[in-house]
Amino acid sequence: MSMRRLSINPVFIALLVVVAIITCLRDSHAADRAVTILTGNSGLASLQYEGTEFLSNGEFHIDNVVLRRWDGKSTNADVSSQITWDAAKHRITRTYSWGTASCLYAVQGERLDLTVDVHNTSDSIIDAVDLQLMEMKFPQAPQGWVQHYPYLSDNRGTPTAISAVFNQETMVVCNEEVGRPLLVGFPGRESLTVRPLTISSSAPANIFGGPSPSGAVSERPIYPGGSDSYHLSLRFGPGGASVSGLASDVLARFATAYPPTMPNWTDRRPIGSLHLSTSEKEYHSPTNPRGWFSDPKTVDITTPQGRESFAKRLSDYADTSIKVLKDNNAQGMIVWDLEGQEYPHATSYLGDPRSLPAEIEPLADQFFAKFKAAGLRTGLTIRPQMPVRAAYGNEVSQVEFPDIAHNLMQKIDYAHKRWGCTLFYVDSNVNFDGRRAGNDGNAYRLMDASIFQEVAAAFPDVLLIPEHENTRYYAYTAPYNELRQNVTGTPDSVTAVYPRAFGVIYVPDGPIDQKRDELIAAVKHGDILMFRGWWPDDYNAKVKSIYEAAKK
Repeated sequence: MSMRRLSINPVFIALLVVVAIITCLRDSHAADRAVTILTGNSGLASLQYEGTEFLSNGEFHIDNVVLRRWDGKSTNADVSSQITWDAAKHRITRTYSWGTASCLYAVQGERLDLTVDVHNTSDSIIDAVDLQLMEMKFPQAPQGWVQHYPYLSDNRGTPTAISAVFNQETMVVCNEEVGRPLLVGFPGRESLTVRPLTISSSAPANIFGGPSPSGAVSERPIYPGGSDSYHLSLRFGPGGASVSGLASDVLARFATAYPPTMPNWTDRRPIGSLHLSTSEKEYHSPTNPRGWFSDPKTVDITTPQGRESFAKRLSDYADTSIKVLKDNNAQGMIVWDLEGQEYPHATSYLGDPRSLPAEIEPLADQFFAKFKAAGLRTGLTIRPQMPVRAAYGNEVSQVEFPDIAHNLMQKIDYAHKRWGCTLFYVDSNVNFDGRRAGNDGNAYRLMDASIFQEVAAAFPDVLLIPEHENTRYYAYTAPYNELRQNVTGTPDSVTAVYPRAFGVIYVPDGPIDQKRDELIAAVKHGDILMFRGWWPDDYNAKVKSIYEAAKK
């Protein structure tokens, strides 16, 4: 056997040396990037990353504690305390009349770990703890932050990873636990460069800041003699570092705790929305009390002749809609208001297919059959609440239902069996429990995603499209959003947890031309666009064009 002599180009060797030197320098610099702290008798005295000071005031203290006595009476406890400092362990402990609260500081490379322990030595239940870990000082206003706006996360359905991005640095505040409710973050303040970092064990009535009210419903009660611990971290990286990179382990733990069980919904073609009526009173009349076709003059559901005309108009509406849907290669449609809209917002969409008015009940089967015969999926709006009429009144109200999943499943089962519906927009998936103020002044809380997990498991051939969502919702549903609210696709924060997650984006009345490239990217990812399906809206052709561009 002949041996060939190996010849190595000296230029190649030189390149290898240069690469090795650059790699060593890069790794050396990465090793040098670290958080440094100084501690004092009341907490932190300094918090630096890469020489930049991030601390304005490092005092650790309790702002408010709510105690509930055996008779149910709640009071705000005294928060004056005595301080003990353990320099060897970097732990501060405050002793109160009702118990103790301590904070342990531990640096690991580019992160600061904070472990807070609260112990109850009183004979009452601690219903709420509000505390300040420190007051932070940022090198400049975090990118995208707004004055007075709170940057808080309650760890309920979304992993807590609150980012603050600066020119040279990125910081992420993480809750190291998954699923346990704990409000963490930065309350709303005028300043964008100095913000307190706070913890609350109950969701306060005012999310813009302020202590939990006396008598607040407890999220994490601490019983007499008991303790609770909160585990947080402050993670730092260079400017431009992603949240998914700095908090990858937290996101992975969340995905493991709540694995996705979305049905294998491979059809991502657009969906048309159909609206049969309006809740605006100017389009209602004694002969058309439910605002059918927004026509108060010619629609008459009170006479046999009027109902015959109504049936013909509904049939023509279906025929026109089928043509619009087929022209846009839709997978199907969702009827928003099969029951009409007799009542004003927010009751307008009744969301119960079992409660159809007399004029449409005998027509519904033929109406849906037309779409099925055209090869289109069918769907409608349902609500987690139950429409109820007062015993001595004419108005209908949406009432909370004790078993939300059961209520949804009964509505789905009815529409699924009667009309073969597989697309369901779920309106108002919130609890009106007085715990949190919404933009409309009402108090609400997002329903737990486990409800939709149960419903989705019961109907694996159904696509649930809830109005409101958090990250965990994407594990079981395709949440609804709107382009006019500047949503152009499934958020990066969601796909960092669930890479295959997708949603439904309603595009009419939004900046479709300005956001065209983002919408093309969303469709390529797998998001579904929704358009007006009952008439040839100008937006429809643009949606069709976006889908065609996404194929290239």
